[in-house]
Parts: sequence; structure tokens; C-alpha cells
Amino acid sequence: MRKNRLTLIITLLLAILAGYLIMNRSSTTLHSGISDFAIADTAAITKVFMSDKSDRSILLTRQADGTWQLNEKYAAHPENINTFLLTLSNITVREPVARAAHNNILTLLSAKSVKVEIYQNTHRIKLGKYRWFPVEKLTKTYYVGDATMDNNGTYALLEGADAPVVIYMPGLRGYVATRYSTLENDWREHTVFNKKLPEIDHILVEFPSHPEESYKVVNRENTRLELVRLTDNKTLAAYDSLQLMAFVNAFRNIRYEALFNDMEPERRDSITSPVPMHVITLFAKDGSRQNVKTYPRMLPEPEIDVFDGSTVTFDRDRMYALINDDEDFVLIQYFVFDKILRPLSFFTRGRNE
Repeated sequence: MRKNRLTLIITLLLAILAGYLIMNRSSTTLHSGISDFAIADTAAITKVFMSDKSDRSILLTRQADGTWQLNEKYAAHPENINTFLLTLSNITVREPVARAAHNNILTLLSAKSVKVEIYQNTHRIKLGKYRWFPVEKLTKTYYVGDATMDNNGTYALLEGADAPVVIYMPGLRGYVATRYSTLENDWREHTVFNKKLPEIDHILVEFPSHPEESYKVVNRENTRLELVRLTDNKTLAAYDSLQLMAFVNAFRNIRYEALFNDMEPERRDSITSPVPMHVITLFAKDGSRQNVKTYPRMLPEPEIDVFDGSTVTFDRDRMYALINDDEDFVLIQYFVFDKILRPLSFFTRGRNE
């Protein structure tokens, strides 16, 4: 009886091991279709690491709240992440590379490609609907190269496969190679300010060339706002409270248009060396601080104003800015920032103190 029980236990363990090996084996053929590259369950992806032949790399990590972090330092752009996850789940093999081009494409991939490593939450043992021993695991590795001649496919090689293939995304006109960027700037979220009233302690708005227009807005227990003139530190009693509330609420979603950290240092220094037009500093209740310094953007060529015939030398739609304690140099739009660049007179015009 005891011998039979031992035999049964050993048989069960061997069956579990066999099932695990069968269900977790990786294919090295080119004929298993979309399963070669696509990730069926993108919700299980925990991180993606990509690196290229120029020693550039990015790490995208899913956070507990569902957002994504870039290189363990920045918030990742949510729209770009969603597009990327859609790509990971839908890419498929269009065709194998022709035998005549096989060696050439392998050479190209070895010289210029992006290595993609995808990690997912999975289980060490999976039998049917049963799962045991959760673990984060590297589940997919492949190499993404350049576009094909028709610009509708991308050369790629699955790690462990014996030949490169052409991958594409059904419904996409173009190639997917650009979505596997290793440039940090392509993945960073464009948020400058993202604070709601309960998170804000006070805001400083300074006009260095017009100090009489500088002021401070103080959040008093989330029940009222206090407007303070900076020239004499006087709290003003007469102001447009609705406009001031709209000003504070605008800090919920202020974004820059483009990141220009790769601009030549000499040019950047020439732009930021003058006194800034505006300095905005937000102090949060958690002790953190965010600031912006703005600078005019000169037009490549002067323009003539169609209304008064004057010569316009500076861009009326965009300006430059330093953000994140002067670490990042960005392009911003007046349309977005005007609502938080109000001068003091905007709130007090026509009112007596």
C-alpha cells in the first residue's frame, strides 16, 4: 500500500513537471504566427527594457497605480505607453525574409537594431486554469531593425529563432520600428504642473521686468484664496475671486510642447542668459516645489504684422522655458500658459484696495 502511494505521488509530480515544460517551452520556428512576437496579455507586463547599438537604453516600469515610470526617474507619457502596448499586442509576422537576403538582413540587425526584453507577471507552474508560484519573468526577447523597402514592414528577429522575419501591425500604414525608440525624450510625459487646489500651499508669480505685477496666491485651508502683492507684501482685499480661482485651477494640467535638452549649449545659454520674462513657482503642501522660467523665442525671419504693419521679431505663439530646477529646456505655447501668466493687474483692474 505504501509503495503504491509513493508511486502515485511520483507519477503526479512527473505529470506536473511535464505539463510545466510543455506549456512553457519556447518556439524557435517561424511558423507559429502571431504568438512569436505578440503579447496576448499586456496587462501582465511589468516592465520593458530596450537598448540599441549606440549604448542608449530605456526602462519602462509599471507602477502599482497602473501608471508607468521611465528609467526609474520620470513619469512616462501615458499616450505613448498605450500606443506601445497596443503595438506589443498586435504585431505579427508578415513574411519570412527571402533566403537570398537572409545574410544581409542578419548583418543589418547585428549592426543596427533595438533589443527588446519584456517582463510579465506569470507563474512557475501552469496547468489548465490552475496557477502556482507567481513570479516576474522575462517572457519575450527580440530584435527590431529598420523598415523594409516598402516602408510597411520592419525586419525583426526573435531570440532563439533561426531566421529573421518581417513584422507589421495590421491596420497601420507604416512601420513599427519607430515605436521602439531608445530616446528618453520620446517617452517622457510633458507635464509641467499637475496639482489640484488641496495639494497647493502657495504660488509665486514674478515678472522680473515689471515687479509691480508680481504676486503670491496663498491657499487658506482650501476654503479661500489670499492674494499678496510682492512689492510691499500687502494682502489685497479687492480682487476678482472667480478669476483667481480659475488661475489656481489651471495648474491641474499644464504641459510643454517639446523637450529641447539636446540643443547646442551655446545657443541654449544665449537664450536663457537674459532675465526671464516670468518666473512661476508652485509650493505644494507635501513640501515639494516646482518652478518655470520663461524666455522669448526669436523668429527665424522677422514678420510683418498684418494689422498695424509693425515688424515682429519674436514668436507670438510659443516661447522657451526652463523647468524642473533648470534641468530641462522646453518649448511651450502661450495658449497653454497664458492662464497661469496673469499679471496682478488682471485680478485687481477696476477695483480699489
